[in-house]
Amino acid sequence: MILTDKDRRTLTLRWRHFSVFSVLEWHRLLALRTTIFVVEQQCPYQEVDEKDPLCWHLELLHNQQLIGTLRVVPPGVAYAECSVGRVAIDSNYRGLGLGRELMDAALEFCEPRWPRGVRLSAQAYLQAFYESLGFQTVQGPYLEDDIPHIEMLKRFG
Repeated sequence: MILTDKDRRTLTLRWRHFSVFSVLEWHRLLALRTTIFVVEQQCPYQEVDEKDPLCWHLELLHNQQLIGTLRVVPPGVAYAECSVGRVAIDSNYRGLGLGRELMDAALEFCEPRWPRGVRLSAQAYLQAFYESLGFQTVQGPYLEDDIPHIEMLKRFG
Protein backbone atom coordinates (compact mmCIF):
# COMPACT_ATOMS: atom_id res chain seq x y z
CA MET A 1 0.00 0.00 0.00
CA ILE A 2 1.09 3.55 -0.69
CA LEU A 3 -0.13 6.37 1.54
CA THR A 4 -0.58 9.63 -0.30
CA ASP A 5 -0.35 12.97 1.50
CA LYS A 6 -4.15 12.96 1.53
CA ASP A 7 -4.14 9.48 3.12
CA ARG A 8 -1.60 10.59 5.72
CA ARG A 9 -3.92 13.43 6.73
CA THR A 10 -6.51 10.79 7.65
CA LEU A 11 -4.12 9.08 10.09
CA THR A 12 -4.89 9.66 13.74
CA LEU A 13 -2.82 8.82 16.81
CA ARG A 14 -4.88 8.36 19.96
CA TRP A 15 -3.62 7.68 23.49
CA ARG A 16 -5.97 6.01 25.94
CA HIS A 17 -5.69 4.24 29.21
CA PHE A 18 -7.09 0.72 29.32
CA SER A 19 -9.85 1.90 31.66
CA VAL A 20 -11.58 4.02 28.99
CA PHE A 21 -11.85 1.47 26.17
CA SER A 22 -15.26 0.14 25.26
CA VAL A 23 -15.56 -3.62 24.97
CA LEU A 24 -15.74 -3.37 21.16
CA GLU A 25 -12.69 -1.08 20.96
CA TRP A 26 -10.66 -3.39 23.19
CA HIS A 27 -11.77 -6.37 21.11
CA ARG A 28 -10.50 -4.67 17.93
CA LEU A 29 -7.15 -3.88 19.53
CA LEU A 30 -6.70 -7.45 20.76
CA ALA A 31 -7.77 -8.81 17.38
CA LEU A 32 -5.00 -6.82 15.69
CA ARG A 33 -2.39 -7.89 18.22
CA THR A 34 -3.47 -11.53 18.06
CA THR A 35 -3.39 -11.54 14.26
CA ILE A 36 0.19 -10.31 14.32
CA PHE A 37 1.75 -11.90 17.39
CA VAL A 38 -0.06 -15.25 17.44
CA VAL A 39 -1.21 -16.01 13.88
CA GLU A 40 1.38 -14.30 11.64
CA GLN A 41 4.33 -15.14 13.87
CA GLN A 42 2.99 -18.63 14.57
CA CYS A 43 3.51 -18.04 18.27
CA PRO A 44 0.86 -19.97 20.22
CA TYR A 45 1.34 -18.14 23.49
CA GLN A 46 -1.01 -16.03 25.59
CA GLU A 47 -1.26 -12.55 24.07
CA VAL A 48 -3.35 -10.96 26.82
CA ASP A 49 -1.62 -10.47 30.15
CA GLU A 50 -2.05 -8.82 33.54
CA LYS A 51 -0.16 -5.71 32.42
CA ASP A 52 -2.75 -4.44 29.91
CA PRO A 53 -5.11 -2.93 32.52
CA LEU A 54 -2.21 -0.86 33.91
CA CYS A 55 -1.07 0.47 30.54
CA TRP A 56 -1.51 3.41 28.25
CA HIS A 57 -2.31 2.23 24.73
CA LEU A 58 -1.53 4.14 21.55
CA GLU A 59 -3.81 3.50 18.60
CA LEU A 60 -3.03 4.40 15.00
CA LEU A 61 -6.20 4.88 12.99
CA HIS A 62 -6.65 5.31 9.24
CA ASN A 63 -10.13 6.62 8.42
CA GLN A 64 -11.14 5.55 11.95
CA GLN A 65 -9.95 1.96 11.32
CA LEU A 66 -7.35 0.59 13.75
CA ILE A 67 -4.16 -0.19 11.80
CA GLY A 68 -1.51 -0.03 14.53
CA THR A 69 -0.98 -0.04 18.26
CA LEU A 70 1.53 -0.21 21.06
CA ARG A 71 1.38 -0.07 24.82
CA VAL A 72 3.35 1.80 27.46
CA VAL A 73 3.80 -0.03 30.74
CA PRO A 74 4.40 2.26 33.73
CA PRO A 75 7.62 1.97 35.76
CA GLY A 76 7.69 -0.76 38.37
CA VAL A 77 5.42 -3.15 36.47
CA ALA A 78 7.84 -4.89 34.09
CA TYR A 79 11.05 -2.94 34.74
CA ALA A 80 12.25 -0.09 36.96
CA GLU A 81 11.77 2.17 33.92
CA CYS A 82 8.62 2.44 31.86
CA SER A 83 8.52 0.07 28.93
CA VAL A 84 7.08 -0.03 25.43
CA GLY A 85 5.75 -3.20 23.91
CA ARG A 86 3.17 -4.89 21.73
CA VAL A 87 4.18 -2.64 18.81
CA ALA A 88 1.96 -3.82 15.97
CA ILE A 89 1.15 -2.57 12.47
CA ASP A 90 -1.48 -4.18 10.24
CA SER A 91 0.31 -6.10 7.46
CA ASN A 92 -1.37 -3.95 4.79
CA TYR A 93 0.35 -0.84 6.21
CA ARG A 94 3.89 -2.07 6.82
CA GLY A 95 6.92 -0.51 5.18
CA LEU A 96 5.47 3.00 5.37
CA GLY A 97 7.34 4.25 8.43
CA LEU A 98 4.30 3.89 10.68
CA GLY A 99 6.13 1.80 13.27
CA ARG A 100 8.63 4.64 13.61
CA GLU A 101 5.74 7.12 13.99
CA LEU A 102 4.28 5.00 16.78
CA MET A 103 7.63 4.73 18.55
CA ASP A 104 8.36 8.45 18.17
CA ALA A 105 4.97 9.19 19.74
CA ALA A 106 5.66 6.71 22.55
CA LEU A 107 9.02 8.28 23.37
CA GLU A 108 7.46 11.75 23.32
CA PHE A 109 4.73 10.48 25.68
CA CYS A 110 7.17 8.79 28.07
CA GLU A 111 9.98 11.33 28.42
CA PRO A 112 8.13 14.03 30.42
CA ARG A 113 6.31 11.46 32.57
CA TRP A 114 9.16 9.06 33.27
CA PRO A 115 12.49 10.79 32.50
CA ARG A 116 14.57 7.85 33.68
CA GLY A 117 14.22 6.22 30.26
CA VAL A 118 12.41 3.44 28.41
CA ARG A 119 13.26 -0.24 28.44
CA LEU A 120 11.91 -2.85 26.05
CA SER A 121 12.22 -6.47 25.06
CA ALA A 122 12.65 -6.37 21.29
CA GLN A 123 12.53 -9.17 18.79
CA ALA A 124 16.19 -9.56 17.86
CA TYR A 125 15.65 -8.92 14.14
CA LEU A 126 14.47 -5.39 15.03
CA GLN A 127 17.69 -4.41 16.81
CA ALA A 128 18.82 -1.93 14.12
CA PHE A 129 15.38 -0.29 14.07
CA TYR A 130 15.42 0.34 17.82
CA GLU A 131 19.06 1.44 17.73
CA SER A 132 18.03 4.08 15.17
CA LEU A 133 15.67 5.42 17.84
CA GLY A 134 18.48 5.68 20.39
CA PHE A 135 18.07 2.35 22.20
CA GLN A 136 21.10 0.32 23.27
CA THR A 137 21.21 -3.42 23.84
CA VAL A 138 21.68 -4.23 27.53
CA GLN A 139 20.96 -7.97 27.57
CA GLY A 140 20.47 -10.93 25.30
CA PRO A 141 19.78 -12.54 23.06
CA TYR A 142 17.31 -14.76 24.90
CA LEU A 143 14.15 -16.63 23.98
CA GLU A 144 10.78 -15.15 24.82
CA ASP A 145 7.84 -17.25 23.62
CA ASP A 146 10.37 -19.19 21.48
CA ILE A 147 11.39 -16.02 19.57
CA PRO A 148 14.90 -14.50 19.96
CA HIS A 149 14.70 -11.19 21.87
CA ILE A 150 17.09 -8.60 23.25
CA GLU A 151 16.56 -6.20 26.12
CA MET A 152 17.16 -2.59 25.11
CA LEU A 153 17.25 0.71 26.99
CA LYS A 154 16.93 4.33 25.92
CA ARG A 155 17.92 6.93 28.47
CA PHE A 156 16.54 10.45 28.17
CA GLY A 157 18.59 13.59 28.54
